[in-house]
Amino acid sequence: MTRDEIRNHYRELRKELTPEQCIYYSQQITNNFLRCWMFNHQLIHCFLPIHRLKEVDTIPLIKRLKQNNRVCIPVSNFDKNNMTHKLLDEHTQFQDNAFGIPEPVSGKDVDVKDIQVVIVPLLAVDQHGNRLGYGKGFYDRFLAQCSPSTIFIGLTMFDVHEDLKEIDPHDIPLHYIVTPKGVLKTVHAKEAVD
Repeated sequence: MTRDEIRNHYRELRKELTPEQCIYYSQQITNNFLRCWMFNHQLIHCFLPIHRLKEVDTIPLIKRLKQNNRVCIPVSNFDKNNMTHKLLDEHTQFQDNAFGIPEPVSGKDVDVKDIQVVIVPLLAVDQHGNRLGYGKGFYDRFLAQCSPSTIFIGLTMFDVHEDLKEIDPHDIPLHYIVTPKGVLKTVHAKEAVD
C-alpha cells in the first residue's frame, strides 16, 4: 500500500470505532503509559485530541502528568505549516481552531529545545517507530527542531502496522509506541528519565 492508502485505511478503521471503544482504548493507553512512565520535573509536550477524528483522548493523561511536570500544548499555524507551543497553567483557556483542533488561546511560549518528552499523535506506525500523520509534516518539522535527548512517544489505538514503505528522509522516528495492549520500545529508543 502507498502512504495515502495506509492513511485512508487507518482513517476508516477509526471511523468504525464506537464511542465506547474510543473511551476504553484511550483509558488503556493512559494506564499503559503511566505504568511505564510518570516523569518528574520534566517539560512534556502533548497534543489535545480531535474528537471528531477519534484520536486518543489525552486529557486524563495530561491531568496526571501535570501533577509533577510542566505540560505544553501545540498551536498550529496553517499558513506556515508549523507550530508554536504554549505552557499550560490554571488560567489556560482553549478554543477550537478552524480545523476543529482545540488549542490554547493564551499562555507562555515554550522553546522547543527545552522540551524533554513529546507525546505524538499518528494515524499509523510500524515497529521501527516510523509514523504516518495526516500528511502536512507539522510533527516531522517540530520533532526535527527538538533537542537530540528528547524522547518521542507515539499513541495509537491500533496494533503497529507492517513495515511502512516510502519513508522520507525528513521523517522522524518515534522511540516508544503506546497501544491499548502495552508499550513497544523501537530500535530508536532512548533511556527515558523520570
